[in-house]
Amino acid sequence: MGSEEWIKHLKVGDKVVISTGSYSRRVTSVTKITPKGFINIESGQTFTQDGYQRGGDTWHRASLSEFTDEIALEFKKIKLISQCKEIQFGKLTIEQLEQILLISKEGED
Repeated sequence: MGSEEWIKHLKVGDKVVISTGSYSRRVTSVTKITPKGFINIESGQTFTQDGYQRGGDTWHRASLSEFTDEIALEFKKIKLISQCKEIQFGKLTIEQLEQILLISKEGED
């Protein structure tokens, strides 16, 4: 499909990615597609048939992009990294710490 062709095939319940500028991306779901082709999402925002936010702040106008397997993996990795940052290493055993170091060194290759 072309870069915007995927939008024509959206259905209620489909996941999409909302990008606001170059600093914010999040995953949300389509809640409604109007007879004129406007796309409503969970947060109440409305997007045009070409994937741009209808109304709102023109300086921070949001746009839709396709939710792909690659994006799903990217968001999963971000979540896992965040969870790893919460590990209380002082409570782990020496064996557990050694396992973590072995795994982390495998990723350096």
